[in-house]
Amino acid sequence: MGVQVYFAVFGALIGATIAELLIIGQPLAAAVIVGSIIILAGMKAVLIALFYQHLKDEPRPLASLLLAGLVLAVILTTISFLQVH
Repeated sequence: MGVQVYFAVFGALIGATIAELLIIGQPLAAAVIVGSIIILAGMKAVLIALFYQHLKDEPRPLASLLLAGLVLAVILTTISFLQVH
């Protein structure tokens, strides 16, 4: 895998972080802001796990198990944030 892929993923992570910062300042409902930030954070976590922790090169069952745990963590975090608001 070339360096260009890592730079593209890094650019996507920077873009998602900028989007999170821009969403914070918008006059939206709290649930929309929290939901958007959680979705962006989940996307960033998946990109980091796949590319920088090299899960995409692991055997499918192992990568699926780890990504399922990550998805479950995002779901549980979303539920807890929505209960707070």
